[in-house]
Amino acid sequence: MGKAWMWQLRTDSFSLPEVIKVEEHQDGALTLTVEAVCDMVISNDAVITHELTVKFREDGSFQYLGNKVLEDGIHQIPQYQYRIAR
Repeated sequence: MGKAWMWQLRTDSFSLPEVIKVEEHQDGALTLTVEAVCDMVISNDAVITHELTVKFREDGSFQYLGNKVLEDGIHQIPQYQYRIAR
């Protein structure tokens, strides 16, 4: 059995997703523009903004089609810390 690592986000980088826009495509897919809002660090400003594209199926499930981090947000994603020492 391989090693299982447990990850923990730094406590100073807690953020909540907030959908700010929904775009429907001709094929039925939806693109959600999502901001990661962090009220602990930068007073309710978005840490990063990304677009999540999904397509809902008839059974209520959905298919993930893609995710794109907008602007320079990829450089602002916080580092993870191991919960257990390596």
